[in-house]
Amino acid sequence: MRSYEIMFAINPQLEDKELDSLLDKVKKLITEAKGEITKTNKWGKRKLAYEIKDFTDAIYVVLNFSVDEKIIAELERVIKLEERVIRYLLTLKDKEKIQNKDS
Repeated sequence: MRSYEIMFAINPQLEDKELDSLLDKVKKLITEAKGEITKTNKWGKRKLAYEIKDFTDAIYVVLNFSVDEKIIAELERVIKLEERVIRYLLTLKDKEKIQNKDS
């Protein structure tokens, strides 16, 4: 399994229940693939640097997880189809940096 971090910029008009259901959908996909969610960090509503899809604000959420790389393509497909996600960035975490932060 490899460690990843994904940052979402989500529609700012979502209610808390809708935001939680979106995050649950992503988390379920990861856990069903025998992955592990290591950290969820909700940054809240913030101003975008520039307008994206007619939005000037977005709700930011960062999710750290470990999963087999075979599921990443399916995860990205699901996120791209999700209309509530304005933009996302998925990065592979460097193992050395992770170990140094834990020390």
